[in-house]
Amino acid sequence: MIHKPGTLFILLILLPALLATPAGARDSKALTDTSGSPHAKLRCIDLDDVHWAEGFWAQRFALCRNATLPHLYERAADPNYGHALANLRIAAGLETGVFSGTHWHDAWIYKWLEAAAVVYAMTHDTELDHRMDDIIEIIGQAQQNDGYIASQITARGWPRFQDPHHHECYTMGHLIAAACVHHRMTGKDNLLAVACKTADYLYEQFKGKNPRMAHFPRNPSVVMAAVELYRTTGNAKYLKLANAVIDSRGAFKGGSDLNQDRIPLRREDSVVGHAVFYTYLYAGAADAYMETGDRRLREALERLWSDLVERKMYITGGCCALHRGLSIRNGNIWSADDVHEAAGAPYDLPNATAYNETCGQVGAFMWSWRMLLITGQAKYADLMERQMYNGFLGGLSVDGRRFFYTNPLRWYGRDHELLSNDSLLRHDIGKAKQICCPTNVLRTLAELHGYLYTTDETGLRVHHYAGSTLDDGQYKVRQETNYPWDGIVRITIEKAPPEKSINLRVPGWADGARVRINSQNIAQTIAPGTYVQLNRRWRAGDEIVLELPLKVRLMTAHPRVEADRGQVAVMRGPIVYCLESVDLPARIRLSDVTIPRAIRLSPRVEPTLLGGVTVLAGRAHATSHADWSNALYQPLSSESAQEVTIRLIPYYARANRGVSEMSVWLPLW
Repeated sequence: MIHKPGTLFILLILLPALLATPAGARDSKALTDTSGSPHAKLRCIDLDDVHWAEGFWAQRFALCRNATLPHLYERAADPNYGHALANLRIAAGLETGVFSGTHWHDAWIYKWLEAAAVVYAMTHDTELDHRMDDIIEIIGQAQQNDGYIASQITARGWPRFQDPHHHECYTMGHLIAAACVHHRMTGKDNLLAVACKTADYLYEQFKGKNPRMAHFPRNPSVVMAAVELYRTTGNAKYLKLANAVIDSRGAFKGGSDLNQDRIPLRREDSVVGHAVFYTYLYAGAADAYMETGDRRLREALERLWSDLVERKMYITGGCCALHRGLSIRNGNIWSADDVHEAAGAPYDLPNATAYNETCGQVGAFMWSWRMLLITGQAKYADLMERQMYNGFLGGLSVDGRRFFYTNPLRWYGRDHELLSNDSLLRHDIGKAKQICCPTNVLRTLAELHGYLYTTDETGLRVHHYAGSTLDDGQYKVRQETNYPWDGIVRITIEKAPPEKSINLRVPGWADGARVRINSQNIAQTIAPGTYVQLNRRWRAGDEIVLELPLKVRLMTAHPRVEADRGQVAVMRGPIVYCLESVDLPARIRLSDVTIPRAIRLSPRVEPTLLGGVTVLAGRAHATSHADWSNALYQPLSSESAQEVTIRLIPYYARANRGVSEMSVWLPLW
């Protein structure tokens, strides 16, 4: 057996360093600690100051705690199924065996730990705390003496940093990120000690903008992680590590649009490459900007965010159009980069073959969150809302135990041609390549209450609406709502500084929103896509009522999105809807259905359907379907259409009732 120093030994060695750096460290339990960030407009609320009450997101937190979190641990701990813990035990010399799984298998454990730490902070589950400590002990023993840790390498006896595909920096980045959250939620330093040693090792590899290391952070999770470790410890070395990775992008030969290192980030004007790679990079760069104030970095991030949202994003928030494509610069196809899980070209948004990896949508959510913290602009919270309800949420089944990796907007049932990582049904997690998204959705949903509220110099900001309570010592408020099924939001003020404002986001879709304070309508104009600022001398018992009109909207796409010409998508409030063939009358094919321009879709609550949803029911048209078995084209039929009843469900709830056809975009009659 190979003996390596355990976590306790590592902690004792590093304790002087941890105690030496708190001059700049921050005592915070926020998910993203902007309490001392000089270039952040908004300050985050501690995670344990916000609690779910009831409603949509409270139900999903309970699902994560009771179903997803234990299920993913059981799979990870099963040496014959998940093998994730076994890999670390082999790397630690605690058992013999052969590494199994992907090069990024370790990240399964780290993201699980991050979620578990937050659930522990909310529940004080001592058994969960002990389980985390047991895992952390294994991680500490798997770490090499110099701080390096990557079981995909050490368990196999491979040399370090031979191939960027091995994802060593990626898994270490998730370790560091998890350690920051674990330390804040539990007050313990056992995982933080491991992370600091790892970050010290990485700093030595990257310092001075080392050309040999430039292309190894293909998935640059280490940037976000290193900035957060700087915020946690106050050690400026870790901020330098993050900036060294950013500055290496496009600085050396051999770069590719696959992982955004052909062109320096500050000069980039087009979102290219792998969706997880670019969203993680830009989220990390936004973190770095909040600490340094690098103007060119912020300008690039604003430019790139607009390029993505205005030209390359699906109506669901999906940001990864192509399973595999080419990134073409200046029209020269001969010098194009081969890119998988790609953002794609402007307006190239196919539906049936859309990739839309769940992790990419988590990454876009994290990027928008950081842009919101920088600017305070509602458009970033609007996109977060789209991702919350229609993006990564659809990666999780309604029972919390099965997952989707890809998220197309059109599905042809059992006849659908399966491309990379597509699946007819949601899959369970195991040794397959599809191991990254489940724990990414898990940690994001576990932490979602940390995104509801922030403060700034004017007062409190409410970004998202859900049954919840906030009590941070300065503000004590209670939010009651059945959002997103109902547009009434009641906020009761139990405590607030009398001179401060309460700022409520009015979503960009909410034309005609109204606000009342203690039954009195406010006189000011309420513009969609802004924050309405409410000023008064607040007293305990004051009640704010925000009314958001949940009108059914038929959405059209930009004319250059050829895949959606002549079609509409249906939205109500923040929810994108879809039609599944299981909800059509017998003998009616989904491809035969058309939507009348004047269709009346009525919301109807279905409390026992798909975990409880509001469906949209109405009368559409269906033409008699032609026989296409031996034809690619046919003359236009003159047959009249019949009326049929349809029922639309939220897109996130699709594919929970067996294999069926599904479409978000429907032809307009």
